[in-house]
Amino acid sequence: MTNKTKSTAYDVIITFGTKIIVLFGSFIVSVILARLLGPEGKGIVTAIFVIPNILMTAADLGVRQASAYYIGRGYYSTKDIVSSLLSLWVITSVLTMLIATIYYSFGSAQTYGWGLLSIALMTIPLNLLFKYFRGVLQGNQKIGSINVSELIRFIVNLSGVIILVWLLNLDVFGAVLVQFLMAFIVVIYSAFIIKQITTIRFNFDTQILKSLFSKGVTFALALFILTLNYRVDIIFLEHMTNSEQVGIYSVGTTLAELIWQLPAAIGLVLFARSANSRSSKSAIFRAVKLLRFSFNALFFLCLLFWALAPLAIDILYGQDFSESSNVIRLLLPGVLAMVIVKILHPDLAARGFPLYSFWVFLSPLIFNTILNFIFIPEYGYIGAAITSTVTYIIGSVCFLIVYAKKENIKLNDMIILKKDDYKDIASMIKKFKWR
Repeated sequence: MTNKTKSTAYDVIITFGTKIIVLFGSFIVSVILARLLGPEGKGIVTAIFVIPNILMTAADLGVRQASAYYIGRGYYSTKDIVSSLLSLWVITSVLTMLIATIYYSFGSAQTYGWGLLSIALMTIPLNLLFKYFRGVLQGNQKIGSINVSELIRFIVNLSGVIILVWLLNLDVFGAVLVQFLMAFIVVIYSAFIIKQITTIRFNFDTQILKSLFSKGVTFALALFILTLNYRVDIIFLEHMTNSEQVGIYSVGTTLAELIWQLPAAIGLVLFARSANSRSSKSAIFRAVKLLRFSFNALFFLCLLFWALAPLAIDILYGQDFSESSNVIRLLLPGVLAMVIVKILHPDLAARGFPLYSFWVFLSPLIFNTILNFIFIPEYGYIGAAITSTVTYIIGSVCFLIVYAKKENIKLNDMIILKKDDYKDIASMIKKFKWR
């Protein structure tokens, strides 16, 4: 294995380890929150943040990835990118908050009240700025700093839930306030790290903004279409069922999507590596090898998770959430299939081809929307879970075929482990031990 491959493997392992720590802690937070709020309260918190999360994906404009791309490729300096990002951040924050406010005015304000919704609105500019700063860190390959920011989010989340929701008994209001505190503190930390790299100042550079926007839009379209595929079911559930069903479904999706933590760690490192790579061949080789490793490992993990889902739900969340185990079991095949996209999309995007995901997942999104509209009124969260799995599988298989055709790779070579892979795994473990 080359030094770069070892470095990639090391970053993946450290990033995955960080995510495991965060997830283990987040389990505790999730259990505490679910038991304190119940299915209805959990559903309210989920529903309040669905639209801000979707809008932030669109308002991101792909700028995070575009920033990492331009910094990694050396087209612009970090200083110029940061100053332009701050100007863009002001514009996107105002527009996104305005759109979210208009949406809340049509029903949500009467249901949840402007007190809760105002806090949710204030998280938008903070989370947007964190996204932009994260792109700068990624372009500079500051993977360690990104991992630290994740740990900080977890610590604030845990302490916030314990103090505000449990000890002070602030209920849903406390849970929403915790989201604001997490966003605020990680922005402060990210700004501190970036100040060590370059100066932070506002500068409206039209050329850089134009470049960020033109490249970023392609990233944004891809991420927006993928996010809608993940979250359109929650929107339908919110309007067609009740808060309890949303709460049960959200617990099921949260646990099922834990499978994505390994590919998320890989995707984070892959994007940084591929953006800085001068050879497409090495980037493709790296991505496909990591896909083989992770897909096969997660296949067996999914089987174990499927068998233990009812027991896990009963122990962690109690009988009120027992139906969430059915959601997990129905989602797992689709969640496993999406591992393909979670790993290959960052590689393609970092090499300048993000729109492949957009075109591949446009049809599954339409299909997803139609099936949700048909099945949710009749079957509730069960219909949403089935719909998600079907469309995840369709989209993932199509994406795998498109990637294989574009890069001239056999499908078997992308999924089935090779003899050399086993040697690489043993070598990587041995070298990591001595690192």
